[in-house]
Amino acid sequence: MEIILRDPRLPIIKTNRLLIRDIQIDDISEEYIAWLNNPEVNKYLELRFERQTREKVEAYVISKLNDTSASKHFGVYDKDGSRLVGTVTLPSIKWRHLSSDISFVIGHPEAQGKGYATEAVHGVVYYCFKHCGLQKLWAGYYDGHVGSAKVLAKNGFKEEGRLVKELINYTGKRVDHVLVGLLADDFVPNEKLLGIGV
Repeated sequence: MEIILRDPRLPIIKTNRLLIRDIQIDDISEEYIAWLNNPEVNKYLELRFERQTREKVEAYVISKLNDTSASKHFGVYDKDGSRLVGTVTLPSIKWRHLSSDISFVIGHPEAQGKGYATEAVHGVVYYCFKHCGLQKLWAGYYDGHVGSAKVLAKNGFKEEGRLVKELINYTGKRVDHVLVGLLADDFVPNEKLLGIGV
């Protein structure tokens, strides 16, 4: 485990198998845009409602690079940091409350099913609690999204409530919006995920 602080830029977080850092314009490949538009990847993401173009993705990335305080948008890279395979995002940090929501996706087809989401979320959660001073993180997901439920549970998040039938899933069915949370005091760093030196 290694965290290289680079204020005001996002840090570089090195977990057991992954490198997590800011996404730069040069990282926006046609492959990245393609998996953002892949229905199998985005079916539980809100971006599925609007086709992603290079212009839209670049504008989003630039906005995140320009303000790393209000939100933090991390790219998740494997193969020694050379391939962008996913993202972990803190969309809206509430510094006055020391809390934030967190979202994630592993979109590259060749990187799915390897436990990368669990490891990437763990690395960012560790950074948020140990280096940023946040005290509470929460996430929401579509009821029935087994992958998100497992990743968050493995990271110690517990269900705190549901917004009943609040969301319409990719099949057109109304489902609950499941809300889970984690306090800094309850977070247990996992050396297997983070690597030695935690």
